[in-house]
Amino acid sequence: MEWINYMNDAIDYIEKNITAEIDYNIIAQKASCSVYNFQRLFSFILNMPLSEYIRCRRLTLAAMEIQNSDIKIVDLAIKYGYDSHEAFSRAFYKFHGVVPSAAKKKGVILQYCSRASFKIIISGGIKMHSYITGKESQTLYNIRELLNGMKGHNYGLPDCVKFILERTGWNDEKPDFWDIAAITGDTIAQVYNQNITTSCEYCVSGYLAGPEHIAYVFDTFGYNHEYVKTEQINANKEYYMKKIVEYIEKGIPVLVKTNLNDIPVWESDVGTYCLIVGYENNGQIIKLLFGGTDPVDYDITVENKLDLIFIGEKQREVTLEELYIKAIKKMPHWLTLPECNGMFFGAAAYRKWADDIEAGRFADDNLHAMNWENYGVYVCNLATSGGMPEYIFIKLAEMNPIYSKLAPLGDKIQKLLPNEGYMEGRNMLWVQLEELNAGMDMGQVKKTMRDKEKRSKVAALLRDYADRLDKAVELMEGGVRQL
Repeated sequence: MEWINYMNDAIDYIEKNITAEIDYNIIAQKASCSVYNFQRLFSFILNMPLSEYIRCRRLTLAAMEIQNSDIKIVDLAIKYGYDSHEAFSRAFYKFHGVVPSAAKKKGVILQYCSRASFKIIISGGIKMHSYITGKESQTLYNIRELLNGMKGHNYGLPDCVKFILERTGWNDEKPDFWDIAAITGDTIAQVYNQNITTSCEYCVSGYLAGPEHIAYVFDTFGYNHEYVKTEQINANKEYYMKKIVEYIEKGIPVLVKTNLNDIPVWESDVGTYCLIVGYENNGQIIKLLFGGTDPVDYDITVENKLDLIFIGEKQREVTLEELYIKAIKKMPHWLTLPECNGMFFGAAAYRKWADDIEAGRFADDNLHAMNWENYGVYVCNLATSGGMPEYIFIKLAEMNPIYSKLAPLGDKIQKLLPNEGYMEGRNMLWVQLEELNAGMDMGQVKKTMRDKEKRSKVAALLRDYADRLDKAVELMEGGVRQL
């Protein structure tokens, strides 16, 4: 079709004049249409305004020059049309996530906006179709770090949901990771699996992974969603490949639920959720983000083992006050979930963990290779889950005077379950386990678990915490009755 050539001629003009003043009238002439119609068509096809595309291309090329030349930042700013060094640096940071001077550093991941091209792709025999695409590949711009262990952000579902909400209109601050992790139950209830763990179930969202839990989470934040199971995708891969492309081109990641053991490039089985943040070959290759900022490629057409969750339209506004109320109402639920196939929650998790320790389970040489997955992860959960219940009680009381009676309850819970502050994690039980050489240093843990007297002290510590947690649940239930 001739107009495809016209569109590509317009892109050629933009590329040749990327460091100069770009005349929209000339672009429109190249495309044989009005400026208004070209901008509408361009935005419709690429899901990106023309002005944003030009800005992203300039910042992409500027980053390449920084990495491959000795050009001064101020000269680069002028070259790409910025009035000052400061204006360029602000735009560069917003797009790439780093300041220009840091772009040369080894290991720095920069965003890339590829040159657009227009083509028609036809496939199929009898089932023939055609569609227009602006790009064969695309990755979300300005990808922020996913799962920062140094901040205690160790739970996959909360950070993936936060990432998605950030791209759909919620501001960067609220709800924060901890607010969302309280909603999902991950920072509320400890879990313990009496079986040798062979999958990715290390937190509430891992154990409950599936349509029901996801529906509860998205509904809590006021959004519709579509949950698509593996078998549905495999039965209609072409449709879902196209849908993935549509979401990425709208700037919205797609949530993935899977056992990460199913993904060969993933070297750990710790995790259940990740995000699709890009694609290649029109969706055949998807880019999965497990953590950090560097996604990995996964061929969805070979042997897909992923469930996909597409966020839908926002149905209602949800305030932080509403989220805190919902979190408080669900706390007793998360902490008293019934045992399921050797999986325990809340106080029951601590007691069963204590029983296994005292019985010598972790002194068994056959378990040493699995010590991290079957011991260390649970200690790690303690290190990153301190203080959430009392924090939410107190914050809600501060937010609205009608809930002032919740503040004393929060203080009482804090005394029962001491911690050093919710954002720093450091549940005091974790500190005490470290003091007994039963924390996250697996070399020390092995020695402790081989000493009957030492491991009995560890077990006693866990049982005492379970007893205090039972009392805390009674206080939480009292708080729920006041809402």
